[in-house]
Amino acid sequence: MNNNFEPIFIVGVGRSGTSLLQAMLNAHSEITFTPETHFIKSYLSKKFKLSECKDKILKDKYLKNLNLDLKKNLLNSSDKLNFYINILTDYRLKKSKKFVGDKDPKNIEYLKFIKQNFPNCLIIHILRDPRAVISSRIKAEWSKSRYLWQHILIYKAQLNFFEKNKNIFGDRYFEIKYEELLKEPKKQLEKILKKMNLNYEENMISFSNVAHEIVKKDELSWKNNLFNSIMIKNINKWKDEMSFEDISIIEKCLFKEMEKCGYDFTTKSKKFSFFFFLLSKLYQIIYCK
Repeated sequence: MNNNFEPIFIVGVGRSGTSLLQAMLNAHSEITFTPETHFIKSYLSKKFKLSECKDKILKDKYLKNLNLDLKKNLLNSSDKLNFYINILTDYRLKKSKKFVGDKDPKNIEYLKFIKQNFPNCLIIHILRDPRAVISSRIKAEWSKSRYLWQHILIYKAQLNFFEKNKNIFGDRYFEIKYEELLKEPKKQLEKILKKMNLNYEENMISFSNVAHEIVKKDELSWKNNLFNSIMIKNINKWKDEMSFEDISIIEKCLFKEMEKCGYDFTTKSKKFSFFFFLLSKLYQIIYCK
Protein backbone atom coordinates (compact mmCIF):
# COMPACT_ATOMS: atom_id res chain seq x y z
CA MET A 1 0.00 0.00 0.00
CA ASN A 2 1.20 3.52 -0.83
CA ASN A 3 -0.75 6.23 0.99
CA ASN A 4 1.30 9.09 -0.45
CA PHE A 5 0.86 8.26 -4.13
CA GLU A 6 -2.31 9.70 -5.70
CA PRO A 7 -2.62 8.60 -9.33
CA ILE A 8 -5.72 9.14 -11.45
CA PHE A 9 -7.39 6.06 -12.92
CA ILE A 10 -9.96 6.35 -15.70
CA VAL A 11 -12.10 3.23 -16.04
CA GLY A 12 -15.20 2.17 -17.91
CA VAL A 13 -16.50 -0.47 -20.28
CA GLY A 14 -14.31 -0.41 -23.39
CA ARG A 15 -15.51 2.18 -25.97
CA SER A 16 -17.29 4.27 -23.34
CA GLY A 17 -15.22 7.39 -23.98
CA THR A 18 -12.29 6.65 -21.67
CA SER A 19 -9.78 7.81 -24.31
CA LEU A 20 -11.68 11.06 -24.94
CA LEU A 21 -11.69 11.90 -21.23
CA GLN A 22 -8.02 10.91 -20.97
CA ALA A 23 -7.15 13.27 -23.84
CA MET A 24 -9.07 16.17 -22.30
CA LEU A 25 -7.42 15.80 -18.90
CA ASN A 26 -4.03 15.25 -20.48
CA ALA A 27 -4.34 18.67 -22.13
CA HIS A 28 -4.38 20.37 -18.70
CA SER A 29 -1.15 22.11 -17.70
CA GLU A 30 -0.98 20.20 -14.39
CA ILE A 31 -2.09 16.72 -15.55
CA THR A 32 -0.40 14.09 -17.65
CA PHE A 33 -1.58 10.65 -18.69
CA THR A 34 0.67 7.90 -19.90
CA PRO A 35 -0.20 6.00 -23.07
CA GLU A 36 -2.00 2.81 -22.01
CA THR A 37 0.45 0.57 -20.11
CA HIS A 38 -1.88 -2.30 -19.05
CA PHE A 39 0.55 -2.72 -16.16
CA ILE A 40 -2.03 -3.53 -13.50
CA LYS A 41 -3.66 -6.22 -15.62
CA SER A 42 -0.47 -7.70 -17.06
CA TYR A 43 1.93 -7.45 -14.11
CA LEU A 44 0.83 -5.89 -10.86
CA SER A 45 -2.21 -8.11 -10.32
CA LYS A 46 -0.26 -11.29 -11.12
CA LYS A 47 1.45 -13.41 -8.48
CA PHE A 48 4.90 -13.57 -10.05
CA LYS A 49 7.68 -11.38 -8.63
CA LEU A 50 9.46 -8.48 -10.32
CA SER A 51 12.61 -10.57 -10.72
CA GLU A 52 10.62 -13.10 -12.75
CA CYS A 53 9.29 -10.62 -15.31
CA LYS A 54 12.21 -8.25 -15.90
CA ASP A 55 12.90 -9.50 -19.42
CA LYS A 56 9.23 -9.31 -20.32
CA ILE A 57 9.03 -5.73 -19.03
CA LEU A 58 12.04 -4.64 -21.08
CA LYS A 59 10.41 -6.02 -24.24
CA ASP A 60 6.88 -4.77 -23.46
CA LYS A 61 5.71 -2.55 -26.34
CA TYR A 62 3.35 -0.57 -24.11
CA LEU A 63 6.03 0.25 -21.55
CA LYS A 64 8.44 1.17 -24.33
CA ASN A 65 5.93 3.81 -25.43
CA LEU A 66 6.72 5.72 -22.24
CA ASN A 67 10.26 6.42 -23.51
CA LEU A 68 11.69 5.94 -20.04
CA ASP A 69 14.82 4.18 -18.84
CA LEU A 70 13.16 0.88 -17.90
CA LYS A 71 16.47 -0.73 -16.92
CA LYS A 72 17.23 2.04 -14.47
CA ASN A 73 13.75 1.83 -12.96
CA LEU A 74 14.07 -1.94 -12.59
CA LEU A 75 17.34 -1.53 -10.73
CA ASN A 76 15.81 1.08 -8.42
CA SER A 77 12.65 -0.91 -7.68
CA SER A 78 12.17 -3.41 -4.88
CA ASP A 79 8.99 -4.97 -6.27
CA LYS A 80 6.35 -4.57 -8.99
CA LEU A 81 4.37 -1.96 -7.07
CA ASN A 82 7.48 0.10 -6.48
CA PHE A 83 8.40 -0.18 -10.17
CA TYR A 84 4.95 0.94 -11.27
CA ILE A 85 5.06 3.96 -8.96
CA ASN A 86 8.55 4.79 -10.18
CA ILE A 87 7.65 4.78 -13.88
CA LEU A 88 4.50 6.85 -13.32
CA THR A 89 6.50 9.32 -11.23
CA ASP A 90 9.28 9.46 -13.83
CA TYR A 91 6.73 10.09 -16.57
CA ARG A 92 5.09 12.87 -14.53
CA LEU A 93 8.45 14.54 -13.90
CA LYS A 94 9.43 14.23 -17.55
CA LYS A 95 6.23 16.07 -18.49
CA SER A 96 6.69 18.58 -15.62
CA LYS A 97 3.16 17.98 -14.34
CA LYS A 98 1.67 17.78 -10.85
CA PHE A 99 -0.67 14.82 -11.42
CA VAL A 100 -0.23 11.60 -13.36
CA GLY A 101 -2.86 9.18 -14.57
CA ASP A 102 -3.16 5.77 -16.16
CA LYS A 103 -6.17 4.93 -18.31
CA ASP A 104 -7.18 1.33 -18.96
CA PRO A 105 -10.81 0.18 -19.32
CA LYS A 106 -9.82 -3.27 -18.05
CA ASN A 107 -8.93 -1.75 -14.67
CA ILE A 108 -12.66 -1.75 -13.99
CA GLU A 109 -12.08 -5.40 -13.04
CA TYR A 110 -9.32 -4.60 -10.53
CA LEU A 111 -11.00 -2.01 -8.34
CA LYS A 112 -10.42 -3.78 -5.02
CA PHE A 113 -6.80 -4.34 -5.97
CA ILE A 114 -6.38 -0.66 -6.90
CA LYS A 115 -7.97 0.50 -3.65
CA GLN A 116 -5.73 -1.81 -1.64
CA ASN A 117 -2.54 -0.52 -3.26
CA PHE A 118 -3.50 3.11 -3.95
CA PRO A 119 -5.98 4.13 -1.22
CA ASN A 120 -5.76 7.84 -2.10
CA CYS A 121 -6.11 7.47 -5.87
CA LEU A 122 -8.86 9.23 -7.82
CA ILE A 123 -11.14 6.87 -9.74
CA ILE A 124 -13.07 8.36 -12.65
CA HIS A 125 -15.73 6.10 -14.12
CA ILE A 126 -17.21 7.10 -17.45
CA LEU A 127 -20.60 5.69 -18.48
CA ARG A 128 -22.00 5.50 -21.99
CA ASP A 129 -25.23 4.27 -23.55
CA PRO A 130 -24.73 0.51 -24.07
CA ARG A 131 -26.17 0.70 -27.58
CA ALA A 132 -23.47 3.22 -28.53
CA VAL A 133 -20.79 1.19 -26.75
CA ILE A 134 -21.70 -2.04 -28.50
CA SER A 135 -22.09 -0.34 -31.87
CA SER A 136 -18.56 0.98 -31.46
CA ARG A 137 -17.14 -2.31 -30.22
CA ILE A 138 -18.55 -4.14 -33.22
CA LYS A 139 -16.43 -1.91 -35.48
CA ALA A 140 -13.24 -1.71 -33.39
CA GLU A 141 -10.29 -3.71 -34.72
CA TRP A 142 -9.66 -5.44 -31.37
CA SER A 143 -13.28 -6.52 -30.76
CA LYS A 144 -15.09 -6.78 -34.09
CA SER A 145 -14.72 -10.57 -34.26
CA ARG A 146 -16.99 -11.08 -31.24
CA TYR A 147 -20.69 -11.86 -31.46
CA LEU A 148 -23.39 -9.43 -30.32
CA TRP A 149 -24.22 -11.54 -27.26
CA GLN A 150 -20.56 -11.44 -26.19
CA HIS A 151 -20.52 -7.64 -26.29
CA ILE A 152 -23.74 -7.54 -24.30
CA LEU A 153 -22.40 -9.89 -21.64
CA ILE A 154 -19.14 -7.99 -21.33
CA TYR A 155 -21.02 -4.72 -20.82
CA LYS A 156 -23.34 -6.29 -18.24
CA ALA A 157 -20.54 -8.07 -16.36
CA GLN A 158 -18.18 -5.10 -16.19
CA LEU A 159 -20.82 -2.52 -15.29
CA ASN A 160 -22.36 -4.71 -12.59
CA PHE A 161 -18.92 -5.51 -11.23
CA PHE A 162 -18.18 -1.81 -10.94
CA GLU A 163 -21.51 -1.04 -9.26
CA LYS A 164 -20.66 -3.52 -6.51
CA ASN A 165 -17.25 -1.99 -5.81
CA LYS A 166 -17.43 1.75 -6.50
CA ASN A 167 -18.38 2.69 -2.93
CA ILE A 168 -15.02 1.52 -1.55
CA PHE A 169 -13.43 4.73 -2.90
CA GLY A 170 -15.68 7.11 -0.98
CA ASP A 171 -15.21 10.73 -2.08
CA ARG A 172 -12.26 9.67 -4.27
CA TYR A 173 -14.75 8.32 -6.80
CA PHE A 174 -16.25 10.36 -9.62
CA GLU A 175 -18.80 9.26 -12.20
CA ILE A 176 -19.44 10.99 -15.50
CA LYS A 177 -21.62 10.27 -18.53
CA TYR A 178 -20.08 10.32 -21.99
CA GLU A 179 -23.14 12.07 -23.41
CA GLU A 180 -22.93 14.87 -20.82
CA LEU A 181 -19.20 15.27 -21.46
CA LEU A 182 -19.90 15.90 -25.15
CA LYS A 183 -22.80 18.28 -24.49
CA GLU A 184 -21.24 20.24 -21.62
CA PRO A 185 -17.48 19.55 -21.60
CA LYS A 186 -16.52 22.57 -19.50
CA LYS A 187 -19.14 21.91 -16.83
CA GLN A 188 -18.26 18.21 -16.53
CA LEU A 189 -14.51 18.77 -16.54
CA GLU A 190 -14.83 21.45 -13.85
CA LYS A 191 -16.47 18.87 -11.57
CA ILE A 192 -13.51 16.52 -11.98
CA LEU A 193 -10.90 19.26 -11.57
CA LYS A 194 -12.55 20.39 -8.35
CA LYS A 195 -11.55 17.02 -6.87
CA MET A 196 -7.91 17.99 -7.54
CA ASN A 197 -8.20 21.65 -6.59
CA LEU A 198 -7.46 22.68 -10.16
CA ASN A 199 -9.06 25.25 -12.41
CA TYR A 200 -10.53 24.56 -15.82
CA GLU A 201 -8.38 25.49 -18.83
CA GLU A 202 -9.79 26.29 -22.25
CA ASN A 203 -7.15 24.22 -24.04
CA MET A 204 -8.71 21.06 -22.57
CA ILE A 205 -11.28 21.29 -25.36
CA SER A 206 -8.43 21.48 -27.89
CA PHE A 207 -7.17 18.08 -26.79
CA SER A 208 -6.39 17.03 -30.37
CA ASN A 209 -3.23 19.15 -30.18
CA VAL A 210 -1.68 16.75 -27.66
CA ALA A 211 -3.46 13.51 -28.63
CA HIS A 212 -0.24 12.13 -30.10
CA GLU A 213 1.13 11.84 -26.55
CA ILE A 214 -1.35 9.12 -25.62
CA VAL A 215 -2.27 7.54 -28.98
CA LYS A 216 0.24 5.26 -30.66
CA LYS A 217 0.34 4.13 -34.30
CA ASP A 218 -1.20 0.71 -33.68
CA GLU A 219 -4.19 2.37 -31.94
CA LEU A 220 -5.07 4.86 -34.66
CA SER A 221 -7.78 2.69 -36.23
CA TRP A 222 -10.00 3.03 -33.16
CA LYS A 223 -8.67 6.25 -31.56
CA ASN A 224 -8.43 8.50 -34.60
CA ASN A 225 -11.35 10.62 -33.33
CA LEU A 226 -9.01 12.10 -30.73
CA PHE A 227 -7.35 14.07 -33.50
CA ASN A 228 -10.62 15.84 -34.25
CA SER A 229 -12.75 18.28 -32.27
CA ILE A 230 -15.59 17.09 -30.01
CA MET A 231 -18.06 15.13 -32.14
CA ILE A 232 -21.52 15.72 -30.66
CA LYS A 233 -23.07 13.56 -33.40
CA ASN A 234 -21.46 10.50 -31.81
CA ILE A 235 -24.13 10.48 -29.11
CA ASN A 236 -26.85 8.95 -31.31
CA LYS A 237 -24.77 7.55 -34.15
CA TRP A 238 -25.75 4.03 -33.10
CA LYS A 239 -29.32 4.64 -34.32
CA ASP A 240 -28.11 4.66 -37.92
CA GLU A 241 -25.53 1.91 -37.50
CA MET A 242 -27.54 -0.86 -35.84
CA SER A 243 -30.55 -2.84 -36.94
CA PHE A 244 -33.86 -2.64 -35.07
CA GLU A 245 -33.42 -6.29 -34.10
CA ASP A 246 -29.99 -5.72 -32.53
CA ILE A 247 -31.18 -2.62 -30.70
CA SER A 248 -34.15 -4.54 -29.35
CA ILE A 249 -31.93 -7.40 -28.13
CA ILE A 250 -29.55 -4.98 -26.38
CA GLU A 251 -32.41 -3.13 -24.69
CA LYS A 252 -33.99 -6.35 -23.47
CA CYS A 253 -30.74 -7.87 -22.21
CA LEU A 254 -29.54 -4.65 -20.57
CA PHE A 255 -32.94 -3.44 -19.40
CA LYS A 256 -31.86 -3.13 -15.75
CA GLU A 257 -28.59 -1.34 -16.55
CA MET A 258 -30.19 1.14 -18.96
CA GLU A 259 -33.01 1.90 -16.56
CA LYS A 260 -30.61 2.53 -13.68
CA CYS A 261 -28.36 4.78 -15.77
CA GLY A 262 -31.32 6.76 -17.13
CA TYR A 263 -31.11 5.82 -20.80
CA ASP A 264 -34.38 5.89 -22.76
CA PHE A 265 -35.67 2.85 -24.64
CA THR A 266 -36.56 2.88 -28.34
CA THR A 267 -38.45 -0.41 -28.26
CA LYS A 268 -41.05 -1.88 -25.94
CA SER A 269 -38.38 -3.61 -23.91
CA LYS A 270 -38.88 -5.99 -21.05
CA LYS A 271 -36.34 -7.79 -18.94
CA PHE A 272 -34.83 -10.76 -20.71
CA SER A 273 -35.29 -14.37 -19.71
CA PHE A 274 -34.03 -15.93 -16.49
CA PHE A 275 -31.73 -18.09 -18.64
CA PHE A 276 -29.91 -15.00 -19.89
CA PHE A 277 -29.64 -13.74 -16.31
CA LEU A 278 -27.91 -16.99 -15.27
CA LEU A 279 -25.68 -16.88 -18.35
CA SER A 280 -24.61 -13.32 -17.57
CA LYS A 281 -23.79 -14.27 -13.96
CA LEU A 282 -21.67 -17.18 -15.14
CA TYR A 283 -19.88 -14.94 -17.64
CA GLN A 284 -19.24 -12.37 -14.89
CA ILE A 285 -17.61 -15.03 -12.71
CA ILE A 286 -15.39 -16.19 -15.57
CA TYR A 287 -14.63 -12.82 -17.15
CA CYS A 288 -14.22 -10.66 -14.04
CA LYS A 289 -11.89 -12.84 -12.02
